[in-house]
Amino acid sequence: MEGRSEVVDKIVAQIEAMVAERESQVTDALEVPVEKHRTIVGRGGETKRNIETQFKVSIDVPRQGSNQTAVKIIGQAADVEKAKAHIQNMVKEQQGETIQIPRALHHAVSNNGQIFRKLRNDHHVTVDHAGQAVPAKPAAPTDARANGGALPLITDDEDTVADAHSWKVVEQSSAEEGDIPWVLRGSPENIEKAKKAIQNALEQAGKQNAVGYLILPDPKTYRFVIGQGGSKVNAIRKQSGCKITVPRDQAQGEAIEVVGTSEGVEKAKELILAAVRDGLSGRPPRE
Repeated sequence: MEGRSEVVDKIVAQIEAMVAERESQVTDALEVPVEKHRTIVGRGGETKRNIETQFKVSIDVPRQGSNQTAVKIIGQAADVEKAKAHIQNMVKEQQGETIQIPRALHHAVSNNGQIFRKLRNDHHVTVDHAGQAVPAKPAAPTDARANGGALPLITDDEDTVADAHSWKVVEQSSAEEGDIPWVLRGSPENIEKAKKAIQNALEQAGKQNAVGYLILPDPKTYRFVIGQGGSKVNAIRKQSGCKITVPRDQAQGEAIEVVGTSEGVEKAKELILAAVRDGLSGRPPRE
């Protein structure tokens, strides 16, 4: 190093401090069952990064599929002990509680995976199925897709475009029998909250006996159904009591899926068509 003596001295001191810190680091291994590694890692590695920042350590989680159980914690001895105790408490909390959901209602309760995201975001509870395969999602009938049947023609007449649609309602049914485990992992308090949310969703799912498939002839009109920030479709869900899924790629002729009671899906359809008519005419959305 070359430079002014006082600058060189500071750099040397910093390097020596870094070396001393590195030399005093320790590595400890904590045995954690493979199925709980993802608890430590978190979504996208977020939990692991937070632990490393909080306790000033580095954590090495075995690669998935290696079947190794030892999680290595590297840092100053005192920091390593604190991080180790924190991880042990995390793993202990995440032992989980299992509830059984009828396989025929799995998709209705999960609401296309939305309930899992809600439980994770609102209650910090994750859900898995103990290695069991989830039931196959009921497929839309072939004539509920644009490529499975003729759609109304697109014209320059706004009223015609707004009112033209393909609509098919089928009765909810599933050949699935038995139950599928939902393993809830989180703190005991949060698991209780999650169980209540799931029970409410299960009761609602039991009342939903119809699925409606709605296709509009012009894919550009789907944006009127969604509204700014999803405001319109959320309002329609609330008014109709239905679960509504608007496909991401409308150009492929996928249907808007409406799940609810027979009366509810019909009301949702009318609200959706009204939103399209309002959007095409430039009128402000109806309350």
